[in-house]
Amino acid sequence: MPLKDDLATRAREIQRESANTVPYRTARSMAAREKGALAVETLPVPERTALRCAYTGERESTVQIRPDTQRLGLDDCSDGQRTFRALLALALFNDNDYTGPTARWNYAIAAAYSPVMSPRRDELLMVNSTPENLAGRLLPTCGASGWGVPGLRYEAGCRCGGRASLRLRHLPTGALLTVTAQPDRGPCAAGRRCLSASDMLTVGHCLTAEEHRTLEAVPPISPDARTLLAALTVRYTMVDRLRQWATSLAWDPLDRPEVRDRKYPEMTRGPVRHLWGTGDAWTLRWRGYPQARDVVRALTHREAGVRGAVPVGRGDAHRVVLGTAALDLRDGEGN
Repeated sequence: MPLKDDLATRAREIQRESANTVPYRTARSMAAREKGALAVETLPVPERTALRCAYTGERESTVQIRPDTQRLGLDDCSDGQRTFRALLALALFNDNDYTGPTARWNYAIAAAYSPVMSPRRDELLMVNSTPENLAGRLLPTCGASGWGVPGLRYEAGCRCGGRASLRLRHLPTGALLTVTAQPDRGPCAAGRRCLSASDMLTVGHCLTAEEHRTLEAVPPISPDARTLLAALTVRYTMVDRLRQWATSLAWDPLDRPEVRDRKYPEMTRGPVRHLWGTGDAWTLRWRGYPQARDVVRALTHREAGVRGAVPVGRGDAHRVVLGTAALDLRDGEGN
């Protein structure tokens, strides 16, 4: 049944259940909320903020939505941010040295930290319990060849929502990445190494020759594909507010019986995740979490998905199309 007819049918049911005391317009809005089909751009900012947090797990105080923000603000960002987030996707969703140059950046280990992504127009916040450890995985360090995201630099320590944070800058795109602690996290615990500026390359260090070579090895990404890859990054850990899907790479937050037995695969068996392509055509293969259909739902969802992205395929074949770009999702394939 088309969504419009489905909502109309449910709205009439709500009216009957209320003995016709609920106006049709109100009943239709209630039906849309029940079915995850709210017209998000028509909602006031406070309601959009709360709705977004229901999907992302963010604190409302960290969300920056304005009246002119597109949808929930997940994909409404500057060109530099979008390019940076797409590059992060090539690191997040590639691991093991055999899956291309971005796997060597050691960024895929971020899955172990289950960071909450909090995207803003000109900034990406990553919230987790150990920001120093996570930042240490992301940043290139002095003398560590091939480690870290090329071009990413330590800019400054800062406070974000009253919490100690590390502000990182990506030199090629100018994009800002802030890694911050969860609200209930205390000071750096005894025995935990806190990063210092001497441990890492700072914004005063230009790109190295090796970083230039590494970035040149990244294939071209079309504008529509860039939007899809960036969308993978910001939906890295997301849970449907109606508890129908989840995108965590480390476990199933919904603890569904049909997902519970998906074992995290051994790295020795080959790459766990492999995201690669060129231009408009990209493929994500992986073993373990999450389910392919959950990723499709996250990217194409009526409330939390990418505007214009549509699912294509049946059975075990999954594809998300946006404009001229296509992202194939192949669950269970690590090679």
